[in-house]
Amino acid sequence: MQRRGFLARGAALARTSPLRARSGKTKAEARSEWSVRTGRDVVYARSGGTCEVRVLGVCEGLAAEWQHRKARAQGGEWNPANGLHVCSACHRWIHHNPAEATAAGWTVPRDQDPAAVPVEDYPNWGRVLLDDHGVIHIVQKGQTT
Repeated sequence: MQRRGFLARGAALARTSPLRARSGKTKAEARSEWSVRTGRDVVYARSGGTCEVRVLGVCEGLAAEWQHRKARAQGGEWNPANGLHVCSACHRWIHHNPAEATAAGWTVPRDQDPAAVPVEDYPNWGRVLLDDHGVIHIVQKGQTT
């Protein structure tokens, strides 16, 4: 490409090809079959609006936030097995207590699949596996009190 001098003030560059239409999705959403909306819809229906973590002495009860079990920066997506519907107090607790949260399955290491890692002390169910259809699979029955 050869330079022909400076552009005049306010002059636009000539486009050599037409603009491509955007799908309205972010790059991460385009790579995943789960969008933010579809993933959240399934998780919110699963939770019924109550916190899915319920840290004793911390929980506010009413869920208002999404917790990625595997962080987006580590390859986590918006699929329901990777999400928990949590109250803001439990969400803060999870981020301030990463070792305990990982032991309970509320966060998942980069090299593990959230669908294969059980969540401890799921309200009234004990240890469970979460899937992408919003179904809760009981692994070990136990009391949460």
